[in-house]
Amino acid sequence: MIASALAQIPQKVLWRYSGEKPATLGANTRIYDWIPQNDLLGHPKTRAFITHGGTNGIYEAIYHGVPMVGIPMFADQPDNMVHIKAKGAGVITDLNFMKTEDLKDAINAVINEKSYKESVMQLSSIHHDRPMSPRDEAVFWIEYTMRNKGAKHLRVQAHELTWYQYHSLDVLAFLLTIVLFILLLLIKTCRFCFWMCCGRKRKTKRKAE
Repeated sequence: MIASALAQIPQKVLWRYSGEKPATLGANTRIYDWIPQNDLLGHPKTRAFITHGGTNGIYEAIYHGVPMVGIPMFADQPDNMVHIKAKGAGVITDLNFMKTEDLKDAINAVINEKSYKESVMQLSSIHHDRPMSPRDEAVFWIEYTMRNKGAKHLRVQAHELTWYQYHSLDVLAFLLTIVLFILLLLIKTCRFCFWMCCGRKRKTKRKAE
């Protein structure tokens, strides 16, 4: 079904696919066991990205300003694609109910409607708006750590915790103590009320006898 939809669009398609070659594969589609996704998204002729909605793929598409057609499957993928759709940078198709025409229409919409490209380029501009490049920032922090002999002042205090503090066993013990105290207090209160109630009745019966 997916191969049939891809065969009906005029653009060339590169598809990362493992398995038996689909019978409906079009002449415009080439399949590969592996594709350098980030490099492909960075190519100036890339028009659209069909993705399952994984976080890494979405960030790569935003970075390069490529609108998306999402086919989410599980975990964080549906939520990721909902955010992309809300930002106007892509569309979503439901894998369980998707038909050939649905996928073809989604791809054509993302490629031909300018609003999707404009929206994802705006997100890309925000993503690139930073004081320095990621490489320069990485170099700075490596040199910073070297200059400050390991930068121990930046070390997370969680590394200084004892094993029972790290696993919050002291907190659990405290909470368990409170729960046991409340249960004990409740039992004592019930026993006292029962004694007050039944004890008086017994005393009244004995006096009556």
